[in-house]
This record gives sequence, C-alpha cells and structure tokens, in this order.
Amino acid sequence: MAQWLFPALNVGFKTTLKLFSDYKIEGQENIPKSGPLLVASNHISNLDPAIVAAALPRPPVFMAKKELFKYGIGSIFMKGYGAFPVDRHRADVRALNWITRMLLSEHRISIVFPEGTRNKKGILMKGRPGLAHIAMSTGVPIIPVALTGSENLQNPIKVFKPTATLRLKIGVPFVASGAEGSAARRKAAAVTTETMVRIARMLPEDKRGEYADKCGIELKDTADFTWSASEVLV
Repeated sequence: MAQWLFPALNVGFKTTLKLFSDYKIEGQENIPKSGPLLVASNHISNLDPAIVAAALPRPPVFMAKKELFKYGIGSIFMKGYGAFPVDRHRADVRALNWITRMLLSEHRISIVFPEGTRNKKGILMKGRPGLAHIAMSTGVPIIPVALTGSENLQNPIKVFKPTATLRLKIGVPFVASGAEGSAARRKAAAVTTETMVRIARMLPEDKRGEYADKCGIELKDTADFTWSASEVLV
C-alpha cells in the first residue's frame, strides 16, 4: 500500500508534538522490530491515530470510518496517509480482507481502536470483537496501548498546535489462538475482554470505565508473545 503522504505528515506532527506538547512514551522496547503487528489502543480524539503512529518504528496502516472518505479530496488524503474505509455498523468483509492482506502479505503494523469510536472524556468503553477475530484468524501478535491526555485535541486543526500533556503506555505483545464453529464467537468475546483489560490496567483507575472491575481477572485466552529483536514473523 502506497503511503505517499504519511512520511511528511508524521515528521511534521512529531515536530509539533515536541514544540507544543508534553509527550512521553513508556514501553517502546515492547514493540517487535519486524513482522506484522496489531496495535490496540483506546480512542479519545481525532488525533489519536497520529499520536500512536508517532511512537511506532514503522509506518502503520489504519481502518477509518467510511464517512471520512465521502468526498474526493478527503479520500485521497486518507488513503495517502494509510487508511482504508470501514463500515462500523456491520461486519465489513472487504475491510477485514484488506487488513488481513496488509498483515500477512505485507507484514505491516495496523492500528486498531477496538472500542470502535471515541469517548471524548477518555473513559474506556466496551470493546468490539473485530480485532479479536483478526488476531485469532491470523495469529498476529497484539500490542496493547493506553493513551491519556488527548481529550482536548478533537479538532484535526490542532495537529498544528497539539497543546496537551500526553502519556502513551505500550504493553507487552500477546497472542490469541483460533477457534472454530460456535466456539469462535465465545473465544472472540473472551479475547476482546482480555485485550481491553490489558489496556485498562495501564490507564489511571478513573479512566478504566467498562473494565474497572475486571482488571484483576486471570488472562486465560491470551498469552504473552516472546520475541527477539532479530525475529521476523512470517
């Protein structure tokens, strides 16, 4: 996938982050240096994809709501940045096939927001199972990410002056094995819960929302992923 717009915008946004924000990243050493990855983050503002991307070692791809591709200029911009349209109101097979190809054929990093939409107050909402199904069917590791501080960056114009105190915590990668038949739906629900719990555990207690009372559960359906810096996933 050609991302002709991403390199320049990423460099520019990293510069404005340095100039105008207090942006600190914790856990970058948890990101494998190569191979496909699913980055699962909570979602607060319109600038979250760029904020998370700024912490990654390689250009990521995204799925974004199809409404952003409605007009020609917007569609060109989004695709040039690395985004693909997704219908959030149904099982979008075309989008799922696209992200699977990006992961398995091109070994890309994909940023996914499992809540499916923003909570502008930064309170974690219930996760949707799409990410879990992708992880279970591909075997690609998931990296949990917890972001705080972007509540006031709702307007995309603020990319030019992102005045905020931003904290990005990156957890250890983990994997989920697949399941077949009727067990697949139950397994996806369990993997979704464990993914969101891994994110919630890195958030302040007052931001854990739907998962505030689940952070102590045993993680039975996911397992930490062991990797080395020289390892390439194929």
